[in-house]
Amino acid sequence: MENLTIIKLLLSFFIIVSLAEISKRVSPQLGGTLSGLPLGAGLSIYFISYEQGIDFTIQGIPWGIAGLSASIFFCFVYFLIVRSRLSNNKFTSIIIASIAGIISFLAFGLLISSIEMNMLRATLIFMLTFILNIFIINRLIDLEETVNKSTTTFVQLAMRGIVVGLILLFITGVASMVGSRWAVILSAFPSTLFPLLLVVHYEAGSKSVQSVIHAFSYSISTLVVFYFSVMHFVPIFGLNIGFLLIYAVCIIYIVAFKKIQAAVKLSQLKSKAS
Repeated sequence: MENLTIIKLLLSFFIIVSLAEISKRVSPQLGGTLSGLPLGAGLSIYFISYEQGIDFTIQGIPWGIAGLSASIFFCFVYFLIVRSRLSNNKFTSIIIASIAGIISFLAFGLLISSIEMNMLRATLIFMLTFILNIFIINRLIDLEETVNKSTTTFVQLAMRGIVVGLILLFITGVASMVGSRWAVILSAFPSTLFPLLLVVHYEAGSKSVQSVIHAFSYSISTLVVFYFSVMHFVPIFGLNIGFLLIYAVCIIYIVAFKKIQAAVKLSQLKSKAS
C-alpha cells in the first residue's frame, strides 16, 4: 500500500516535469499535444480501476462525463472571481477563487450524483454546459489585451507535480468509501489544471489566468473522448493495453482538433482582412 502511494506521487511528479522538458528540449508542439492529454483524469481512472476493479470504474463513467460539467463550473467561477478583482492581494484572490471553485465543483457534482445517468444523458449535460460556457467566456474575455509571460522554474513544476499527486491520492483513497459515481465524478476534477492556475495566478496575473481557462474551455472536450474510450477499450483489452489505445485515440483527437482550430482562426483572419 505504501509502495503504491509512492508510485502515485512519483508518477505525477515525473509526468509534469517530463512534459515541460519535452516542450523545452524536443518540441513545443509535441509538448503542447501531450499536455492536452487527460493526465489527472487518466491517472485517477487508472488507479481507481487497478484498486477497485474495472467494473467499478465502468459503472461510474456516465457520471464522469457529466462530471466534466462540474469541472467547467470550477473554471468558470475561478474565471469570474479573478476577473472581478475582489481583492488586490494575490494570496487572498487565489484563496477566494480556489475555495469558490472547489465548492462549485462539489455542489454541481452533488447534483449530478443524484441523477440517474446513461451515456446519452451525460453527454447532453456536458455539451450544454460546454457550449454555454464557451459562449459566455468568449464574450467576457478580451484576448486583445497583453498577457504577462511567466517562466516556469523547476520548483514550480515540482510543486505542480506534488499537488497533482496529492489530489490523485485523495481521489483514489476515497473511491471505495464514496462509490463508483462519486469516484469517477472526482476524477473529472481539473487536477493538473488547478496547480497551473495557482502558479499562473501568482506569477503572471489575472489576464494570464483568464487565457489559460479560455484555452481549457475548448480542450476539455478531449476528456469526453477519454471517458468514451475507457468505456469501450478497457473492458475488452484490459487496463494496460486499453490505456495505450485510449491515449493513442486522444492524441489523434487533439491533433485533429488543433488543426480544425487553426483552420477556423485562419478563416476568421481572412474574413476580417477582406
